[in-house]
Amino acid sequence: MTTGQSGSRVWDVPTGGGRIRAISPIPREAWSRVLAADPGAMAFHLPEWVDCVCAVSGWHDTGRLYRTDEGRELVLPMVCRPARPHPLTVRASLPPGWGTGGILAPGGVRPDEVDMVLEDLVADRALRTSLRPSFRAAHNWPASPPGVVPVPRTVHVLDLDGGMDAIWSQRWSKNTRGNMRNAERRAERAGMTVESGSSPELVERFYDLYLRWLDRRARERNLPPALVRGRGKRAEPLAKFHAVAAALPDACRIFVAGVRGRTLATVIVLLHREVCVYWRGFSDVEVAGPLRANQILLLRSIEQACEAGCRYYEMGESGGVASLEQFKTRVGAEPHPLTEYRLERTLLTRLRGRMDDLRAAVDHRPETAGGR
Repeated sequence: MTTGQSGSRVWDVPTGGGRIRAISPIPREAWSRVLAADPGAMAFHLPEWVDCVCAVSGWHDTGRLYRTDEGRELVLPMVCRPARPHPLTVRASLPPGWGTGGILAPGGVRPDEVDMVLEDLVADRALRTSLRPSFRAAHNWPASPPGVVPVPRTVHVLDLDGGMDAIWSQRWSKNTRGNMRNAERRAERAGMTVESGSSPELVERFYDLYLRWLDRRARERNLPPALVRGRGKRAEPLAKFHAVAAALPDACRIFVAGVRGRTLATVIVLLHREVCVYWRGFSDVEVAGPLRANQILLLRSIEQACEAGCRYYEMGESGGVASLEQFKTRVGAEPHPLTEYRLERTLLTRLRGRMDDLRAAVDHRPETAGGR
């Protein structure tokens, strides 16, 4: 391994398919070049996005550029939490709450190239490395590579080809079309307004509704409000959304629906070339539900995605919630299975799964008298 003039690390990676050259961190000009050549690139793959991850969450940029014998360039956006000794380092592409990562390549990554990158990462044994490719690239990733723990996941994606005309006539059922028209009539009668953009004011209104959503969640689950708010603010700090909106003003669109100054529902989508991602959304359910504010914001964000030339509207995971999956299916989104890949020195995935089960049991405990 050598160190370049800019302080970057450069090394040769011996693999079953020959040798490839690796460079970390990724030179920005190469990153931009590969990003522009991969049709599946999303906002999550932008260097500015990784800058936000590092600035807000304390991770370090350790992305890798690979150059193959063929002269192809592969980009792996990745961040880490360094530790001493090195075997305790945690890496992610990308961390929880920050979207999908994976490998970018001209025309899309190939299966043999995925294998080469995984070989390199397995050899450099950190405590844990997690990789989550996008739905566009998932079919070129192996089902269960050696030395890797696969975690099945599913996202729902609405096909935007043909624009709104095709969505109304081909992908939305008669019932869905009727619901959308009914939502528009209710919004008009109520005097509902919809604002969109990436201004600090819209970020603040989005976050205020998020905090109100946390308070309702605490009441519904008979949990201490301060505990739920505190955990929610640590998981989703206000600085995170201000940083994204400021760094990516063209990609980040915040939609806010309100009536007479009261915010009813908010949605954040991320647009980059062919893909629009529904990133976050919250509502004041008692008022937003009857007025169908969520449907209005979904409709407006899909319209803007079509106007921007996007081909896909990625609606994210549903966390196994059947009602949420059914809603996405009703609006024409189709399930796309993909896999998160975890390279681990210990059985961290099993331990994490047990901790998640315990946390879910606490969050969903039945309400009892005096439970607070």
